[in-house]
Parts: sequence; C-alpha cells; structure tokens
Amino acid sequence: MKIFKKMINASCSGIAIGVILSVIFSSIFGQGEYMPSTPTFMELFSTPVKAMTSSIILWSLMGNVFYFSESIFAQERWSLLKMSLLHYLVTLICFFPLAYLAGWFPHNILWIAGFLLIYTGVYLIIYLITYLSTWLEIKKINQKIK
Repeated sequence: MKIFKKMINASCSGIAIGVILSVIFSSIFGQGEYMPSTPTFMELFSTPVKAMTSSIILWSLMGNVFYFSESIFAQERWSLLKMSLLHYLVTLICFFPLAYLAGWFPHNILWIAGFLLIYTGVYLIIYLITYLSTWLEIKKINQKIK
C-alpha cells in the first residue's frame, strides 16, 4: 500500500509540473490557445481531450521516473560519483522515451542530440545546486559542532 501511495504522489507531482510547463509554453507559443504539448503531438489525436489524457499519462510516468530514481542516492556503500552517474543514466534512459512520445522535439537525430545536450545541461545545473546547497549545510553543521 505504501508503494501505491508513493506512485500516486509521484504521479500528482509529475502532472502538476507538466500542467504548469504546458501553460507556460502555451502562453509563449500557443497564440492564445492552450495546448498540452506541441502542435505535432496534438495532431496525433482526434480531440484535445485525448491529447490531454495522453499528456497526463506521460507526465504521471515522468513524475514516477524521477521520484523512484531518487532511491539510488540511498545506497550507502556506493560512491557519490557512482550514484550520480547511475541516477543520470537511469533518468535519461527512462525519461527520454517519454519526452519523445510527448512530442517535445522533432524525431530526427539533430533534435535528439539537442535534447540530450539540454537534458545533460539541466541535470548538471540541478546537480551542482543541490551539491553546493548540501555542502554549505554540512559546513554550517560542522561549525556548530566545533
């Protein structure tokens, strides 16, 4: 039952982030119209409701990918480097097909390479921010102990 609750929470997080991002991108590119994904993705469906339903399923799966991949960092015997590289690879391998299906980029090698570069760049930025934040927190705790 615990795992089901975690899956629901992860799904809700993924859906919330997906809706927020889709509203932002619709505001920028939608020409006054809401679209849960790209026009190419929308054309795959006979109605906007079907496109939205598919988007919700994909966002839910994306939320689960990132939620459950965090457990990699609970491995106490692994080095930070091993955990980080494994987390990056697992999230990339699981997230890429979902982003591909969601139509977030055209299906050609140049755009796929671009997606991989952007994903890696965003991952590194988030990783560095998290690393520095944790390092500063540890430093504060150590100063209090001394």
